[in-house]
Amino acid sequence: MERAAIKLKNLRPERVAELLPENLILLGYRGSIAHNMYVPQEDPNSIDDKDLMGVFIAPKEHYLGFGRSEVKEKFINEWDAVSYEVRKFIGLLLKCNPNVLSLLWLPDQHMIFEHELGRLLREQRDIFATKAAYHSFNGYAYAQFKRMTHFNQEAQRQMADLEAALGAHGIDVNELSADQAARDMVVEGGPFNGEPLGLLMDRYAGMKRQYYSGGYMGAKRKELVRKVGYDAKNAAHLIRLLRMGIEFLVDGDLHVERADAEQLLSIKRGEWTIERVKEEAERLFKLAEEAYVRSALPAKPDAKKAESLCMEIISRYHGLNGSGNNEGHQAGKAKERA
Repeated sequence: MERAAIKLKNLRPERVAELLPENLILLGYRGSIAHNMYVPQEDPNSIDDKDLMGVFIAPKEHYLGFGRSEVKEKFINEWDAVSYEVRKFIGLLLKCNPNVLSLLWLPDQHMIFEHELGRLLREQRDIFATKAAYHSFNGYAYAQFKRMTHFNQEAQRQMADLEAALGAHGIDVNELSADQAARDMVVEGGPFNGEPLGLLMDRYAGMKRQYYSGGYMGAKRKELVRKVGYDAKNAAHLIRLLRMGIEFLVDGDLHVERADAEQLLSIKRGEWTIERVKEEAERLFKLAEEAYVRSALPAKPDAKKAESLCMEIISRYHGLNGSGNNEGHQAGKAKERA
């Protein structure tokens, strides 16, 4: 199937082609849609993007020549897409990266496109079900904990001052784009008197990366942070990651679509106090440690099996060593899901 044949709501085919790489073998939802926590854009309280994750086979030059193409990230309107070359993707699986693991356990209704080689990858997911997930899930959860708690009043004041200064000079803080002449302009007056506008833009972008967890940080999310005193979206990620990690260690299945979605949404809306979030997180960190000790999963992924799987997928797709033909993306059977 050609990439442009994949349909995404409210996007023209040429924009879909811009959003996604060629030679996809998997494409599915990630983030709030996958977790059954998506709040539609029409809702005045929505702070969600539509997140996609894909896996693609790179051109032959990537494997046999000088070409390199490992990751494609693209944002178009509310669509936020990241796609990994298959060898890169499997490398992340071997590290038990929670985000990439989720694509292997994603329920069928959230898959958009699945080539037969993508299906093979999902069928072999048990290779990556190991106790090593404890360290990755807890590590990601702790990062969310730090982001949630470190957004203090002083940081909020500094960001508000930067937004005001940038806005006064016609810079949209959600875009942060300006030509070089504007970037070199010296700010007159206010707390940043005498500093180049470009420096303020870079400082604001750095604080945004530090205090928020990726994706599009719109005005509504920033207002919620100011209202409740912490980043409630990070808090929901924190609790979800800890619960998913514990479940994975206990039964070897990753429950991507959340049965506890309503409670997680209440956290995301800022309905929990920060004290309650911390108390639940501390309880879950302890349960995760207990689950790790008791888990019957293998200690780490079988790297040899993962390597063989990776070689088989690439070889079959590109028709190497007589395993197919050089039009693997056309010859392979694919399945697109609405």
